[in-house]
Amino acid sequence: MVHLHAERGNFWFALAALSAGAAVVRTVHSVFQFHGPLRAERSVQRRMLSALGTVHVAVSASVTENELRYFGNTSQVVENWYDSAFSPPSPQERARARADLGLDERHLVAVSVGNCSSVKRHGMVLEAMAHPMSPADLMYLHVGQEDEAHSERCLADQLGVVKRTCFLGLDHPLKALHAADVFVMPSSHEGVGIAAIEALATGLPAVLADVPGLRDLATAGPAVMLTEATPEAFARALAVAGRDERIRGAPHALRDRFGMARGVAAYAAIYHGLRDGRRR
Repeated sequence: MVHLHAERGNFWFALAALSAGAAVVRTVHSVFQFHGPLRAERSVQRRMLSALGTVHVAVSASVTENELRYFGNTSQVVENWYDSAFSPPSPQERARARADLGLDERHLVAVSVGNCSSVKRHGMVLEAMAHPMSPADLMYLHVGQEDEAHSERCLADQLGVVKRTCFLGLDHPLKALHAADVFVMPSSHEGVGIAAIEALATGLPAVLADVPGLRDLATAGPAVMLTEATPEAFARALAVAGRDERIRGAPHALRDRFGMARGVAAYAAIYHGLRDGRRR
């Protein structure tokens, strides 16, 4: 059994595995919206692999819908899971995390987790902070690798919000999540927002762009707030979600849908089905 996760080169890896007599499972992790010759190429490749017995898996309903729409590729959904280390903080853990980051209870703290790729659109958060509708005490914790030009840091300086923004670099996000009041993710698309799921698991409300891959999380509970991708919309949503104590994550309910045991069991069933089919 060979399980492939790459988009680039997946066709050739799959052919190599199939030629060696292995069964192949391929997981599609994002909403790939290729155009022109590349779209035609990937459509043919996906259909060929399906004809050869490859099982295609999508990490969200958005991904499976996109695969069918763009490539005519049928896939089944096995949603990604999160690490059980992501759990709500105790009052002491929250206080310690905020103190370590130089924050106190008067601050309204938003956090994002992800690198500075254009898809993540962190500039939207910075523009929201500079918007007149933004709370004056809003602080922003940015967890993730910056680009070489430090473009987001430069934008924060231009917008006059650099003193309210803390770039924490490539680090484990748990402390920042424990210190925060609200999670924010303005991505242009996601396969499924694992960082958002992790944030919800710590009890945070999440303000997410209303886009494929994040839209799927709207059914995860009342702690998820979808909004249009404008600075004003995010400024308003962050003010509401960060202050309303009734909007909180439901970690126990999340485990049923995004827990590791559920995901592993789903893949085990796929593996056993392929093995049994080959034996017959």
